[in-house]
Amino acid sequence: MYEELSKQLDAIGYNYKQHELKKCTSRAQQKQAIKAMLIEAQKLNFDVYSNQAKAILAAIASEKEISVGRAVSTLRRYVNSDAYDQQMIRETLFSAALRASEEFRMVTILNGEGVDRGA
Repeated sequence: MYEELSKQLDAIGYNYKQHELKKCTSRAQQKQAIKAMLIEAQKLNFDVYSNQAKAILAAIASEKEISVGRAVSTLRRYVNSDAYDQQMIRETLFSAALRASEEFRMVTILNGEGVDRGA
């Protein structure tokens, strides 16, 4: 989505900040994925009113470069799994979401990782 939009903006000569455009297109993709997952959740009779269910949808949507199809497929796989597999999927999703957070980056930096020590 980002590449397509940036090419169109370049073609018409519109100035934009690449970082801001990337954030906006990523957010738009996430919103599309969430809307599609909410529709699919209704079809699957998956109750999205619990905090855990909302966290699952949010974790799926937070995956890098998530597509609508992949988001819906992941939700469908989660809903159709048994309790043990659901727990494994939740742990994988939540871990991935946390690793992408600013707090995880702070812990990594404060722990001395990711710092260039050669300088």
